[in-house]
Amino acid sequence: MTNQNVLVYGATGSQAKPVAQKLLDAGHAVRVVTRNPGKAEDLQRAGAEVIQGDMGELENLKEASSGMDAVFLLVPFFTQNPTDGVTYGKNAIDAAKAAGVKLLVWNASGEIPPQRSGNPGFDLRIDILEHLETSGLPHVVLQPTAYMENFLGPWTRAEVAEEDTFAYPTPDTVQMQWVATDDVASFAVYALEHPELADLNIKVCGPEKLNGTEVAKRFSRGLERDVTFRAMPAAEFGEKIDAVFPGMGEAAAQGYAMAYEHPEMFSSNVDLDTALEKMPVELTSLEAWVRQHAEAFSSQTVSKG
Repeated sequence: MTNQNVLVYGATGSQAKPVAQKLLDAGHAVRVVTRNPGKAEDLQRAGAEVIQGDMGELENLKEASSGMDAVFLLVPFFTQNPTDGVTYGKNAIDAAKAAGVKLLVWNASGEIPPQRSGNPGFDLRIDILEHLETSGLPHVVLQPTAYMENFLGPWTRAEVAEEDTFAYPTPDTVQMQWVATDDVASFAVYALEHPELADLNIKVCGPEKLNGTEVAKRFSRGLERDVTFRAMPAAEFGEKIDAVFPGMGEAAAQGYAMAYEHPEMFSSNVDLDTALEKMPVELTSLEAWVRQHAEAFSSQTVSKG
C-alpha cells in the first residue's frame, strides 16, 4: 500500500519502539511524540521525526496529530494515578479525531475486562475503549495476552539466571498463550497498513498455550540447561513489583491472587486462528524467544546489572 504518515505514542518503550522501527523499515514516515526526546535519538537516527509532547495536554497532541494518516496508540499502564491513563488515551483519541486521522490502532497492553472490577489500573482499558467506540474514529483494538518480555523483569530473570528456576505468580493449573512484543508490533503494523480492518477489536497471542512447567521446559531447551518452575506467591510478586514500580505492588498482588483463586479464569483462551486469518504475521515460539535473550538470563549479566 501507499506509504503513510504515522504518529506513534510510547515509542521510547519496549512495546511501541518495535512498531516505530517496523514502520520505518517498511518505508512509512514516522512521527514520535515523547516527553523526553533524548530517549528517542536512535529512532531519530533511523529516520523518525521526534517531537516533544505531553499526553496530558490535548493541544500538544492535536499539534502532533496534524497531517497524520494513522496513529498507533499505547497508553502508559504504570502511573501513580491510574486516571492519568484514561486522560492520556482520551486526549490521543480526541486529537486524532480533530486532525482527521483515518485509522487509530490501539494496543491495549492486555485483555480488556468484560466488566469493571473496581481496580482502576485495569478498568482504565474499559474507559478508553468506550471513548474510542463513541468517537466515530476508525480503529483497530489489539488485546494481547501476557508478554514474554515480562520474564525479563527482576521478579523472574534473576532467579532463572542464578538458580535455574523459572518463577512466576501463577499456579501450574494456569495456561497462558505468551506473546513476544515484537510479534504484537507485527500485528499492529499489519493493521495500520490495512485500514479495511476497521473497526476490529481482537485478542492476539503467541503460538503456544503453556503452564509454568512447560514454560520452564522451553527455558531449559533455549538456555541448554535444566530449569524448573516455581509458583511464586502473589504477595511476593507484589513486593518485587513495588521495588521497581513504587506503589504498584498491591494492585499487582491482588490481580495475581486471582490466578490462585480462579485459575480457569486467569488462563488465556485466545482464538489464534481467527487473529492470523485477519492479520497473517509470523509468530515467535517461546523457545526461540529464550534463545534470542539468552544473555539476559546468564548469571554474569544479572550480577553486572
